[in-house]
Amino acid sequence: MSLSPSPTEFDDVPVSPAVIQWASDWRVQALRLLGTGRIQQALWPMARANAGGDPWARATLGHMYALLGLGDSAERHEAAALSHLTQQSLGGDASAEAALACARAWAALREAATRPQQNNWQRAFQCVQDASTSPSPLAPHLWLALARGLREAGEAAQAARALQAALTAPGNTAQSDTAPGDTAQGDTDAALPAEVWAEVWTAEWALTALLTSESGSVTSEAGSADRPAQQHRQTPTPDAPGPDARALKALAALHRHATVGTLSELAEALEAVERVDLRRSCAFALAERLSVLGAHRAALAAMHAYPLFPRATGPRDWACRGILLRRQHHDPPALRDLDAALSDPDSLPPPLRVRVGLHRADLLYRQNRVPEALSGLREALPALLELTAPWQLAPDLAELTTLMQLAALEPDLSGWAELAYGAANRRGSAPAEASAGWTLDTLGQATLRRSGQPVPLRWPETSLLIAYLTLQGEVTRTQAELDLFPDLPPKLALALFRQALAELRTHFGPDAVRVGGPRRSPTYTLLVPVALDVQRPSAVAAAPGLFLPHLPHTGWVAERRTLHRLTDQHFVEQQTTKQAKQSLFKRRMDTDYI
Repeated sequence: MSLSPSPTEFDDVPVSPAVIQWASDWRVQALRLLGTGRIQQALWPMARANAGGDPWARATLGHMYALLGLGDSAERHEAAALSHLTQQSLGGDASAEAALACARAWAALREAATRPQQNNWQRAFQCVQDASTSPSPLAPHLWLALARGLREAGEAAQAARALQAALTAPGNTAQSDTAPGDTAQGDTDAALPAEVWAEVWTAEWALTALLTSESGSVTSEAGSADRPAQQHRQTPTPDAPGPDARALKALAALHRHATVGTLSELAEALEAVERVDLRRSCAFALAERLSVLGAHRAALAAMHAYPLFPRATGPRDWACRGILLRRQHHDPPALRDLDAALSDPDSLPPPLRVRVGLHRADLLYRQNRVPEALSGLREALPALLELTAPWQLAPDLAELTTLMQLAALEPDLSGWAELAYGAANRRGSAPAEASAGWTLDTLGQATLRRSGQPVPLRWPETSLLIAYLTLQGEVTRTQAELDLFPDLPPKLALALFRQALAELRTHFGPDAVRVGGPRRSPTYTLLVPVALDVQRPSAVAAAPGLFLPHLPHTGWVAERRTLHRLTDQHFVEQQTTKQAKQSLFKRRMDTDYI
């Protein structure tokens, strides 16, 4: 049974002033619900407005089905709206012509979300701009949808500009001095109440500002841009925050401080979100963080929980699941998922496509398939430098340090590797390591330095803990003890952990490590930036050696050494091949001379 009436059933509805007014009222109610993220509640009044012949409802109904992830229904209503509005606009109906521009903008946005390539987003931007030239109640919704899509595609700076345009779009009541019941722009009506608009726009801006390259300048722009919305903001609504605003705030909090509290907040907010693209973003962010913390089963469960309706698995799902499985060392299924994701690369946002290429190359390298891994790096590293926000992949490069060292050994990749490392670790005016001054050598020896001067360490476990917290990010104490001291009794492992943590705080300061989470299972995050030699792709080529040689070959240390041994093996093979070529060239030169 269809969820809504067939689009062709609306052509014979008699048009009268009463019907037009009823349809307009239904559409206003639907747009207000849509603005807060209550899409399923908005679907019925929008269908009623569509049945009454409202052109704005007809242009928007397909988009609402797309928001719920119902692609077939969205495509059917979208095609019917374009056909019907085209016929009406040819008859000289000005409202139908403006609604047709909005329908084309919704279609372009859906195409760009499905195939998130730069040319598709440029076309969508142009369509939204064309639709906003005339007064329209859909203009703020169009700019918001464009901003969300650009942010998902990794174009945070462009998303910020779209949000600025949304703030001044025709039909935005936050910029209107008229009474709530009056019309603000010609024949447009109040698409969003001012208090709801301020809540949604502020949440969108807060998340976008975190992902931009110059967060300081964008934040200052946000303050100046938010003032008009606050000036015209009416009495706050007594209802609870909308599901979209609540999820966006939780997602921004997770980006700022990844703690157990923010994870729980995001998981609770995810339950009420109906917008499928936002559900996917929240679920993937939650799964990523749980995977880093070692909760792999919970991560996979979170990733599979976001679809509202049964649907086929897509390339983005395969990409996320493949990365999660790689962290669990399930290499064959992880490689299968990543290959499936790259079978349709145009359906992946550019940052995700680069991440998939890097993690796939690392899996091939783990299986000692070095030529294939190098081939993947030759595609992924130049693509990383083309991203507008390459620093978003800094955690991935820190996780794949051995793979980057492999790239540094290849003459045609060493320059790309250095550029990629520099771009990923440069945010703002200077890299973090330049301002901090702390470095740790781990290959061949373990030496902690500050501004180039060695700092003596009393306990060998301290250098291990510094390297572990730098490469792993936030970890639980239980996970750290199992990774660093797997063969020791729990009490001795806890004593060594506390001993290393105490010496770390002696050198870095008492606030160098942030402790969070529940008391029985606290989490630890190193707040002082430390530059490791294994994070520089050229480190192995300059000084190849065993990773932390003074420590036993167990747990996390053994895993790192296994990967470095592959790198050293490839280095030796490359040097042998190079020497053989030089010897052959020298013999030929001698023969020609004689």
